[in-house]
Amino acid sequence: MLQKIKNLFFHLPKSIFYQAYYHFPAKKLTLIGITGTDGKTTTATLIYETLKKAGINAGVITTISAKYDDHEIDTGLHMTSPDPAVIQKIFKTMADAGVTHVVCEVTAHALDQYRFHGCQFAVSAITNTSHEHLDYFKNMDEYIHTKAKIFNQSQINILNKDDPSYERILKKIPQKFLSYSINKKSDYQAINVVIKTNSISFDVNKTSLISDSPYRYQTYNILTAFSVIDQLKIDKQFLVETIKNFPLTKGRREEVPNNLNIKTIVDFAHTPNAIKNTLESLKETTNGRIIAIFGATGGRDQSKRPQMGLVVSQLANIAIITSDDTRDEKVEDINKQIINGLKPDSVFIESNDISQIKKNIKSNKNKFIYFNIPNRQDAFNLAIKISQPKDTIISMGKGHENTILLGKTEYPWSETEAFRSAFKLKENKNAQI
Repeated sequence: MLQKIKNLFFHLPKSIFYQAYYHFPAKKLTLIGITGTDGKTTTATLIYETLKKAGINAGVITTISAKYDDHEIDTGLHMTSPDPAVIQKIFKTMADAGVTHVVCEVTAHALDQYRFHGCQFAVSAITNTSHEHLDYFKNMDEYIHTKAKIFNQSQINILNKDDPSYERILKKIPQKFLSYSINKKSDYQAINVVIKTNSISFDVNKTSLISDSPYRYQTYNILTAFSVIDQLKIDKQFLVETIKNFPLTKGRREEVPNNLNIKTIVDFAHTPNAIKNTLESLKETTNGRIIAIFGATGGRDQSKRPQMGLVVSQLANIAIITSDDTRDEKVEDINKQIINGLKPDSVFIESNDISQIKKNIKSNKNKFIYFNIPNRQDAFNLAIKISQPKDTIISMGKGHENTILLGKTEYPWSETEAFRSAFKLKENKNAQI
C-alpha cells in the first residue's frame, strides 16, 4: 500500500514533470518496448543492430547503457530502466540528434513506478516471466499483472505463447496481439530447429535463419526480434544478416579468451529460469564439465535463492557459490539459503590444499560438487585451478556490471578481469587459493 501511494504521489508527478520539462520528446520517436524477466538486453540489442543495418537512425536503452550513432550514455548502476529524469533527457538527446526509432528495455519496476508514463510504443513484446522481484511484487500474479501494463500503451503487442504466463497476460490485453513460439502454433513459430556446436538454425514463416550463437534459448530472442521487425515493416533479411554473426553484448554469453583449452564465459543470468536455460544450452555444446560461479544479490527476493541452488545442482558438475551484491545482508547468510536448495546428494568440499581438492573431485566425479567461497575473486581463482581441458566455466549474475556492492560500498569489479587474473595465477603453480 505504501509503495502504491509513493508511486501515485511521487513517481507519477515526477514522470509528468520531466516529460513537460523536456517538451515531450517521446512523441517525436518510434518506440519499441521489450519487457520480460530474462532476455531483454539481448533482444533489444538484436533489434537495435537490425534497425541500424536497415539504414534507420536508431537508439537503444538497455541495462548496460543507452546508445545511438557512436555515442554511449551511462544510465546508472544496478538499474535496467532509468529514472524518468534520465529517460526523458536521453529521449530528447536522441530526438535532437535525428534518431527516429528507440528500443527500450522496460522493467516491471519501471511500469509500476510510471517511468515510461505517457510514452506510446509502436510495438511491445514480452520475452518471458519467471520467478524474480517477489520481494517487491509479493507474488507472481502481481508481477505478471505489472508486466502486462506495457500493453496498455502499445499499438501492437507480441507475446511468447510458450511462456507459462501467456494465458494470464492474454486476459489483460485490450488490443490486437500476436504471438511467437517453438512448441505451439503461433503467428511466428520456429520449426526445424537444429543446434550444432557452433550454430543454431530454424525456419519462421518461410524465412530461414542461422546464427553462430549455439544456444537453444537464443531461438526465443531471435523470434522476438523477428516478430518486432516484421511488424515494423522492415525487410527481414536485415535480421537474417544481423544474426549470422550474433551481435556481441557485454556480459551476455561473453567469452573470455585463454590458452588453457577451456571455455570461460561471463553471463548476467541471475534468475532460476535464466540459469536453467543457460546451463541447459551449455550441456548441449560442452564436452567437458560445467563449472558454475554464482551467488545471489542481497536485499532482494530471498525466495529464489534455493531455487537457483537447485537448478545449478541439477545441471552443473561443480559450483562455486560466492558473493554477488550483498547490500545489507551477510554473504554467509545468502550462500546458506542457496545451499539449502541443492539436491540432497550434493558433495561439499572444504580445503585449501589444491591437490586434496582435486583428489576429492576425482573420487566424487559422478556427483554434484560445490564450494562455498565468499570472496568472488577467490572463486574465479579456484575455478581455473580445478579446471581441465574442454571444461566450461561460467560466471553468472554480474555480467557487464563494473562494480560490486558490498554493504553500502561500491567496489570496482569486472568479471572478465577476474578471469584474466585467475589465468595469470594458473601459471604460477605455487600460488595460494
